[in-house]
Amino acid sequence: MENGQIEFESLSDDTLEGALNVIRKSFFLYEKICIAVELNSEPGASKELEELCLYAAKDGVSVVAVDVTTSEVVGVAFNKIQMPSNSSEKSFFECFSENCRYKSSKALVDFMIDVDSRTNLFKHYYVNCILEIMFLATLPNYGKRRIGEMLVASSLELGKELRSSKNVRIPITIHGSNKVTNANAVPTLVSAIMTSNYSYLIAMKLHFDQLLKVSYDEYEYNGKKYSERINSQEHRQCVLVAKRL
Repeated sequence: MENGQIEFESLSDDTLEGALNVIRKSFFLYEKICIAVELNSEPGASKELEELCLYAAKDGVSVVAVDVTTSEVVGVAFNKIQMPSNSSEKSFFECFSENCRYKSSKALVDFMIDVDSRTNLFKHYYVNCILEIMFLATLPNYGKRRIGEMLVASSLELGKELRSSKNVRIPITIHGSNKVTNANAVPTLVSAIMTSNYSYLIAMKLHFDQLLKVSYDEYEYNGKKYSERINSQEHRQCVLVAKRL
């Protein structure tokens, strides 16, 4: 983009810290559910969600935007490979939630679990592997430049490469190991929970299916509705979206 100033590439060891920095400076501060569960009011909660980003990174399918003039990571899509679990197995997010030590980070993960549970994407689309765009963020001073849109488009492109049997996963060294998780899983669908009008419009522009709308009036944290904390006439619901690869 922008005559080569912004480039999009797979997350790597070289860009991992920059990608986490985007999550700290943007997602944790301004993402609607982070606001609703008062994530930054509880010391340690954001660090717990950084661990969730690291777990996702191990799948080797996350994407970053880099300003080539400064080599700074300015946007990230932390993506997770999801496989169906049988009735006796807990999902990836359910297992993570059980180990959360902080109320706000657990509330955010439980929100994702609840929205996901309302539509079984595996059965709806007859697929057995999904690439989920888990956390999407752009540095605030790089907003309104279509970087978020291009991160989603790049995630779709990466998914198509995997479906074409191209081994484009990038191993990431996490806690001393660079073993790729879900290394042989081939996604045939991309999904996301779009929590703001901005991300929802990206999904519509890129022709995602709109499967479910959930009002922020339905959720409470510490006795207050999500909609009250978000306090916006513009961002009043989240939307579950998906697109076949």
